[in-house]
Amino acid sequence: MTGAESAFRDPDLSLAGRDDALPGLPYLLDDARLSSLLGETVRVTRVRYKPRTSLLVAFRCIRNNAFAYGWAMTRTRAGNAKLLRRELTSRSRGGGIRVLRPDPRQDDNLVAVGGVEDDWVLYRNLLWLREQGMERLGLPQPGSTLAGAGSALRYKPERRLVLFVQNSGAPVVIKIAATPADAKQEAHFLERLNLHGVPHLPQLGDAECLGHGITACAAWGGGDLAGLDDDSGAVNAGEALARLHGIPPGGFTEGQDVWRDHIAAQMQATRSMVALLLPALAEPARRVESELRGRLLAGGAAAEYVLVHGDFSADQVLVGGSEVRLIDFDRARTGVAEADLGSFAAAEEAVRASASAVPAGGAGGPKTARLNEGYARAGGKFTEAGVDAWAAYRLYNSSVDPFRDRSPEWAADMSWHLRRAKDLIS
Repeated sequence: MTGAESAFRDPDLSLAGRDDALPGLPYLLDDARLSSLLGETVRVTRVRYKPRTSLLVAFRCIRNNAFAYGWAMTRTRAGNAKLLRRELTSRSRGGGIRVLRPDPRQDDNLVAVGGVEDDWVLYRNLLWLREQGMERLGLPQPGSTLAGAGSALRYKPERRLVLFVQNSGAPVVIKIAATPADAKQEAHFLERLNLHGVPHLPQLGDAECLGHGITACAAWGGGDLAGLDDDSGAVNAGEALARLHGIPPGGFTEGQDVWRDHIAAQMQATRSMVALLLPALAEPARRVESELRGRLLAGGAAAEYVLVHGDFSADQVLVGGSEVRLIDFDRARTGVAEADLGSFAAAEEAVRASASAVPAGGAGGPKTARLNEGYARAGGKFTEAGVDAWAAYRLYNSSVDPFRDRSPEWAADMSWHLRRAKDLIS
């Protein structure tokens, strides 16, 4: 066991001990303690942590024989007044936000909890969806709450909610985001996808839906590529990605300089968070970041810029028979082709992540090999060294995801991500 790994025992407890500004933190990072506080069995599925400021978590439970999501939040003593005001506001409009006191001996230890429809940031968009949006999407009115309309597939508090809604025709997947989309830009983007033959899902709704952060499409296919062993699907995904990269990037507001600034900012933020979560990994993270900056941001590091997906992985590819559809273009921007290919490869490796074993050789696995085959067949150009470097970037930036996604061995998984990133650029 390395010196860093010896610090991995009880990492949540260690983190709580270092951040004494958030006395409620231990209750939100422990499923058993949060379950006891709420009076029902819950499992934390997502965490957003702002050191010495706040901790916001999503949790999942079973209610009425079905899965349901909720959230819990704790803040510093200075931020507790905000939690209490939110409780009063929620109560005045018939909501369900409650402020609990985990330890009566600690006056400054408050935890606010609520359901999905009590989400402070998503509330207005969810209300509009229930009162007007469902009808605009051609779906039945849900009644007094959205809970009876469908089931929640994914939930990131104060960011987005994805609903699966049964319909008399095909089921519909609805995404409710905190940030509205620009209807004209969205229409222009979809027009370019169609013009260049990029397979994607037709969008439901109208400009008013987009203005309330709501997008929707009919459910399609037999699942995503991440959950299927489908060689032809991976090849077809590579061909589709090559078509996306063939779209001229001109006209997008985020150009090359913005792209490079974004990459640099992401790496710096990751290094800071790694150091806060696991101080023993601060120096390994710094070394990986330094090497990545030299590989990715040095002058002449990118020969050609294209339109990239921005968050490409196997779960962004739906497969239906011999066809595929690419989804979730929220982060599309100007970038380099290897960034998408490396992102796919890193995500494939992360699924098989092991705290004790780091794979040898280039980035990715069997699906990555088939993806690259289809990409090259469709005329896409890349270098293996470039794919490895961008896979290292994705692994480095996602090293904090095991903590955010509440992996039981998140500390060891973080270390694995950093070691594999280092291996790919050594």
